[in-house]
Order: sequence, then structure tokens, then C-alpha cells
Amino acid sequence: MRSWLPWLSLFLLPLELLLLQLMLAGGDPGPAPWLQIALLWSVGVLLIQLRPPWVLPLALVRPLLAFLQLPVLLWLDSRAGMAAGISPFAGQSRAAALFWSLLILMLMQWQLRSALGTIAIKPEQAAANEQSEELNPQVGEGDQLATGDTQSHRGTANSGRSKESNPKSTT
Repeated sequence: MRSWLPWLSLFLLPLELLLLQLMLAGGDPGPAPWLQIALLWSVGVLLIQLRPPWVLPLALVRPLLAFLQLPVLLWLDSRAGMAAGISPFAGQSRAAALFWSLLILMLMQWQLRSALGTIAIKPEQAAANEQSEELNPQVGEGDQLATGDTQSHRGTANSGRSKESNPKSTT
């Protein structure tokens, strides 16, 4: 049921890229914009992609995906000057623009990781997980009988002896 959420988040990525461009357009580029963008990329993209878990097919795709995002980020920053007049973030400092951009980049990386994780799950494994979730309510705790009564291990269960063999008290 939840397998469509990562796919839906992939369709939001173009809107997030537009928001990222508007955020970068709000701040003054400063003396070294390429260095600032490279630092933003290394913290917001590269570090997140290099974190575990390392599933083998994704272990090769995630760093490649991270390296492909640097030119996209540099391209957005170079085009941000065209959107400076319509940016709602105009007048803020470059540090604030980079901070908000970092948060958007981290959100985008989380979306990409969840979508790649959904793609990497084999259909047989997903079916096995669904079957195990259906079986969990049927598993009982303790020594429950089919009627729902509980027995303790020391308890008063009938051991098959007749009542005649039990000693009677004399009081």
C-alpha cells in the first residue's frame, strides 16, 4: 500500500528544483559561488549518499547519482540570476540561502533514497514480507489453547489422573 509514496515523491523533484533555484536567486552570489555550491553539495548530497545501508546494486548507483547532481546544482545556481527579480527570498544573505538550500537538498536525497530502496526490493521479498505481516496476528503468546484459555507451566491442568487416586485430606 505504501509503495506508491516514493514514486509520488519522485514527481515532486522538479518542483523542489525550482524552489531550490528560487532560494539560490535570493542571496548575493559572493566572491566564490562555485566553492560555496561545492561545499553545499558535499554536505547535502555526497555525505547522505555515502551513508549505509549498502545494498550491492545501490552501492554502485548512489555515488554515481550524487556525482551527477553536482552539475545540476551548479547549473541551477548559474541560472538563479534570471530568477532574482521574482524570487520570494530576495534580500536574504547568501548563508541563509545556502542553509535553506541545504534543507531542500537533504529532503530530495531522502526522497531519492526511498525511491531507490523501493526499486531495489525484489518482488518475491516484498511478497514474503506481506505474508509475514498477515501471520503476525495469528501468533499467540504463552501457552494459549485453541479455546483462548491460558495454562501456566506449574498450573492446574488435568494430567489425566482420576480423582480417586488423589489423596483426601482428613480435616
